[in-house]
Amino acid sequence: MAPVASSNALAAAAPVGPPGVIDGKVGKTDTLGRLLKKSGLSGAETDEVIRSLSGVLDFKTIRAGQTFRIERGPDGRVKLFELVVSKVRTVRAERQPSGELLGKGDTSQTRIEQKTIGGRIDSSLYAALKASGETGALVDFFVDVFAYDLDFYNDTHDGDTFKVVVEKEYKDTEFLRYRKILAAEYRGKAGTFRTFAFKDGYYDEAGGSSEKSLLKTPLKFSRVSSGFDRKRMHPVLHTTRAHLGVDYAAPTGTPVWAAAAGVITQRGDAGGAGNLVMIRHDGGIETAYMHLSKFAEGQKVGQRVAAKTVIGYVGTTGLSTGPHLHFGVKRNGEYIDPSKLTPIRGKGVTGSDLTAFKVEVERLDALLSGITIAPAT
Repeated sequence: MAPVASSNALAAAAPVGPPGVIDGKVGKTDTLGRLLKKSGLSGAETDEVIRSLSGVLDFKTIRAGQTFRIERGPDGRVKLFELVVSKVRTVRAERQPSGELLGKGDTSQTRIEQKTIGGRIDSSLYAALKASGETGALVDFFVDVFAYDLDFYNDTHDGDTFKVVVEKEYKDTEFLRYRKILAAEYRGKAGTFRTFAFKDGYYDEAGGSSEKSLLKTPLKFSRVSSGFDRKRMHPVLHTTRAHLGVDYAAPTGTPVWAAAAGVITQRGDAGGAGNLVMIRHDGGIETAYMHLSKFAEGQKVGQRVAAKTVIGYVGTTGLSTGPHLHFGVKRNGEYIDPSKLTPIRGKGVTGSDLTAFKVEVERLDALLSGITIAPAT
């Protein structure tokens, strides 16, 4: 992006501090303006820095924990403001010989590599992925692509196996993040599940959509919950009560996600149900999420949410004897047993896309088949 300078018509702000360097980190409630002012810049100096970075920095990308540096030159004026936005992007405002602050951004070159990973579960999916040399972040990606088929709290067992073809992004030799799972396979007591990425979705070998009308479970599998002691209590104890819903016992704070795309119709204290979220979906279906400890931030009644959007967190509010989620499903206004609801698949690959899809599946299937998993000991 081309450098941006503050207007020539605007005089440089008068210095208000001695020469020196300030290094720090962005706080939880910091905006750029608040950050600069609490670091000793005057209102005029703050405005000058913000003007110079307009068009260079998306101010919404400022996050707690990002590091910054402020340098004042011998004349006391701000010589440099630098913010490390991410591992690959840094923005800075530098004083020019003309006296202006010039804003510019630097983005490091990265590369994407395809990696194949496989393993066998002997305690948890998280531990198995770690044992294969990957970071815990891959758990989120893996769970996400199988969210419509597997309940990772209840369907994983010792001896189950997994295979993944995933894109990994690097800066030089430093691993930065996982970009996208291209193909994945899970084999276990719950069955064999395979999915392949194509364009903006995931599909089975025949081109059928992996997305269905409802997720397998409304609990978002997380590293916090995956560490729950199985010997003290099973991570999820399912009990069906009069076909009005399913209770999921899980630690307080476990993320709860929308089981399907829909509109929030209720969000608040509901007496015995505690903190409650109701979501209306297509086809006369409604879902209820009860006893939440708290709601996800930034959501409100009338807002549409996508499937797998976190809407709240497990708690024990209302009439509850312990932390759990009570999940209910209504069809045409009447509660039904969620397990009796036949899931409807999303749109599959059709027409002219089918040929290209089959070619890609053949390539990815060969990569999955080439992953070797050591026999169980």
